[in-house]
Amino acid sequence: MKTLFLGLSEALRLLFPVAQGLPPGRSTAWSRSASWIVPLGLFIGLIWAGLFRITWRVYGEAGNVRVIPALAIVLIECLLTGPFLALGLARTAHLLTGIKPLAATSDARAPLSPVGTLVLCLTVLSEWVLIASIRDDAAWWPSPKDWRSHFNFMYPAPIYRPLLLAPIWGRWGLLLAASVGRTARGADEAIVALCESMRPARMLRHAIVPVALTAIYFSREGNIFIGLIMALIVFAATYIVAVVMAQRGGGQSRQTLFAAGQIAQLAFLAVCRAMWPLIYG
Repeated sequence: MKTLFLGLSEALRLLFPVAQGLPPGRSTAWSRSASWIVPLGLFIGLIWAGLFRITWRVYGEAGNVRVIPALAIVLIECLLTGPFLALGLARTAHLLTGIKPLAATSDARAPLSPVGTLVLCLTVLSEWVLIASIRDDAAWWPSPKDWRSHFNFMYPAPIYRPLLLAPIWGRWGLLLAASVGRTARGADEAIVALCESMRPARMLRHAIVPVALTAIYFSREGNIFIGLIMALIVFAATYIVAVVMAQRGGGQSRQTLFAAGQIAQLAFLAVCRAMWPLIYG
């Protein structure tokens, strides 16, 4: 039990900048931190949905677009819940687009190159646009004849469902990358221990929560496989990016794991928005 909570401490250090002051864990804690990544993604999703609801009530919307609520989500993501993901993608893009691909490790305090700065700006802008474009359709719950009607008490309004699930997919994408390829030369001990413990079977077990919630929330009568198709698209996009980073960058590092998480998060938001007409008609 003590080792399990040490894993939570290490997972907090991995994901949140405010937790950097926590004491570093041991190798057993680093490997057990994976068990907390997806639950912490769910916690972040609840923060997103709650903040969106509060700012929507306070500031309203502009032309049926919730500009300020979407901005609030992006701000809290950049400052608290996900700055490492966006910065990881920016630093990885800089390192892997050079004339000679470098091992995917870098000093987190080093300034970003123009390429990295551009990727960072595009990442933040894309996330804001995708969140602001979520439609406020009429609430839908499964009918009594549908087996999912037993979970109706767990169904938030449609506009909050992408906000709840995107951070879960983003943090699971980090685990997917950890299971792909080897670790890069110079990767820190915590990342090495995490990657060594993340076998494909374990990674798929951690995928049960995001896949199940996506299937429950985004499938309805007549198209019950929509949620599973969305999950497969996010999986494929994240896996391809993780493979490319591992091959071109000489293995996985802290930055490439964060980059894969950011890709998974953006991929889910993009797929959700693209399939919205199929989900809600």
